[in-house]
Amino acid sequence: MKKRLVLKLPFRILFSVIAIIVIVTAYFPIRSVFKLVNHDYNFFSSVEIYRRDLYEEVIDKEYSEIVDKYIKDDNFKKENLDMYMDIDYYDRKNFLTNINKLIDLKYTIDDINLINSKVSDEFYSKLFDEYVYDISKYLNVDYFKEKNFDRYKAYFNGNYEKTVLYVNIGLDKDYYTDTNMTSEFSNTILVNKYNGITEDFVVPDLVQIASDCSVDDEEYMTKEAATAFEKMCRDAQKEGYDILANSTYRDIEAQQRTWDLYLGLYGQSYNDKYVTKPGYSEHHTGLSVDIKSKNANIFKSSKEYKWMLENGHKYGFIHRYPESKVDITGIASESWHFRYVGKEIATYIYENNLCYEEYYAMFLDK
Repeated sequence: MKKRLVLKLPFRILFSVIAIIVIVTAYFPIRSVFKLVNHDYNFFSSVEIYRRDLYEEVIDKEYSEIVDKYIKDDNFKKENLDMYMDIDYYDRKNFLTNINKLIDLKYTIDDINLINSKVSDEFYSKLFDEYVYDISKYLNVDYFKEKNFDRYKAYFNGNYEKTVLYVNIGLDKDYYTDTNMTSEFSNTILVNKYNGITEDFVVPDLVQIASDCSVDDEEYMTKEAATAFEKMCRDAQKEGYDILANSTYRDIEAQQRTWDLYLGLYGQSYNDKYVTKPGYSEHHTGLSVDIKSKNANIFKSSKEYKWMLENGHKYGFIHRYPESKVDITGIASESWHFRYVGKEIATYIYENNLCYEEYYAMFLDK
């Protein structure tokens, strides 16, 4: 008969202590891991969080998708944990590596979140060369364009919104340099000293302006613009105002003749202010009209001029070259020149005191 093994009391106590230690040690990691799992972390990420002694720093904060996805990544930096916890996750190429670079350059959490939500992967590199302290000021402008960023910085005029707007318009460049050319017609086309038309540009649906609303039989606009102008003309007549279409559509050859005529009469400085080069005149679009009053030789001094300023937008027309916007339009104030853009756009421009370049850059040139 075998003898029964009887542990002496000191050994029994020691054995119990060891068992308790094993049980407690096993219990608390499991408990902590499952708390992290209940906090929405992946099980394996939860184990890694605990293993890296980050449990206490993570468990009391809101779930971080960055921590969850990258805790096992070689580029995960423990010293950046607090920022990781507050940075929004985006499914982007080299996301963690890029974030680490931005953190090292001292970009704020707000900056990083805005950058990740706004910029392309290609634009990231511009932010790695040096800390751009005012990047958020640029990115918060709705019509910010990455391709113009270097131009914004070079042109900066003290106002971020106007800097972005004016550079997008092209005001940082000399007239007729690096221009945008198009052969496509639309009611919202922009033609000015930065945007021209190609030789094969065609205006669709040109129609003759009715004789009761025109100086002669040679005035043409697009059908939509002509219909709007004739209605405006006849409504004005009912109220005692007489407006006539005096100069409308011109092709490139006609604009060349106009350019040459005024160049010979008044010289280059006059043309620079009032006449655009062939290919860059808004008259090429069939949407513009120079208006004449039956009641006055000088349109600006006529009652029709005031009526047009107050009512043109109701028919889809804007005063194209107002005196207050000369620095933007590049054309001296022309009281007689109006442009058809449609009622909705015309009304917005009227109510917000904009010129067409501003509206186009803010809402159409995306």
